[in-house]
Amino acid sequence: MATISLEYDGKNTIAQKAMDFILSLGVFHRVDNLNSAEKKTLKAIQEIENGKGTVCNTYEEYLEAIK
Repeated sequence: MATISLEYDGKNTIAQKAMDFILSLGVFHRVDNLNSAEKKTLKAIQEIENGKGTVCNTYEEYLEAIK
């Protein structure tokens, strides 16, 4: 089996539609080559982008938020 690596801007709608089309052919499949720390970081970024998270203005607010 051969491997092809592609990098693209995930926010670019044309690139995303092209990837969706390629994957829809059923000939290719997606392989994630991320380690667990990278996966956790990406998940945290996605949560923040989706409005999940807590804003703390002081360290004391942070300590209250994590209780």
